[in-house]
Parts: sequence; C-alpha cells; structure tokens
Amino acid sequence: MVKKRSFQGDLDLLSPVNLFQMIGLAYLSGQLVVRGPENTAYFIFTKGKLNYGFSLEGRKKIGQILLDSQLITVDQLKACLADQKKMEKWKKLGSIVVEKGYMKHAEIIDFFQTQIKDVVFETLTWKEGNFTFVDTSPLNDEDIILEENIDTLILQGLVFFDDVSAELSGE
Repeated sequence: MVKKRSFQGDLDLLSPVNLFQMIGLAYLSGQLVVRGPENTAYFIFTKGKLNYGFSLEGRKKIGQILLDSQLITVDQLKACLADQKKMEKWKKLGSIVVEKGYMKHAEIIDFFQTQIKDVVFETLTWKEGNFTFVDTSPLNDEDIILEENIDTLILQGLVFFDDVSAELSGE
C-alpha cells in the first residue's frame, strides 16, 4: 500500500507566495487546498508546475462561462452536455468542446490560463487561513492540462498589485 504524503499549515505562518514557491522549487506533485476567510481555492501541481486551479466563491461552471464569453452557443453547449451524459467514461466539458471542434485547443488553453491566473492572484492576497497539500492528483489522461510556471504567475500577480496600488494612490 502506497502511503500518501501531505503537509498543512496556517497562512499567517507560511504566506501563499512562499507556499507556491516552495511547491515549485521542490517540484512537488499533488493537490493544494487553500482556505481563506471568505473563499477556498484548489490547485493541482505536477513536478512544481501548476496544472489547474479554481475557487469556490462565485464559481460558475465552465459551460456558463463559455456562454457568457460568447465562445460557444447554447446549442453547442447542449450538444456537449448531451454527449457527456452518454459517455461510458466521463470527460470534462472543455475536452468535449475541443473534440467537437467548437473551440480550438489553443483557445481553451488561453481560457484556462486566465482562469488559473485569476485564482492565483486572489489567493496571493490572503493573509489568514490555512492550507493542505496532498501528493495525489485527480487529473485524467484526457484532461486539458496546463503547465504554468508558478514563479511567473507570482511575479505577474505582484506587478498587477503594484499597478493597482499606484492607480489607487494617484501615482
């Protein structure tokens, strides 16, 4: 029996920036759950690269987001959902949208990269809460998997916050 390894802690001891950097530098693979005061974020890492991320608060399903962004039509979404229900082995909606040719692989990748960036940026602002990391990954072979460098995302987030701060202070 393979024993799952994990670690957990408080954000006031280990900030999200330091937590993400540690996972990246140690090339860890697994699932990170970060619980802030008003939200919970989930991240999947493989060898220190960020593959997936989402948060619970205000989370819309991908189909609704694609509709709202006018990337697919209602009829296309219905067709994808119908196919998903018929499948012997369940697949994620984003994979089905690409397979049916409604979006290109690069377009769905851009979409997921934006989604991940938003969740990382939000999490970087959390000063209190806790986290749990477990060395297991719920990703499947057919999942659309990103390999985002977490250090790059952290740097982009810090620059973004500096720009917002400068705008608010009138600089």
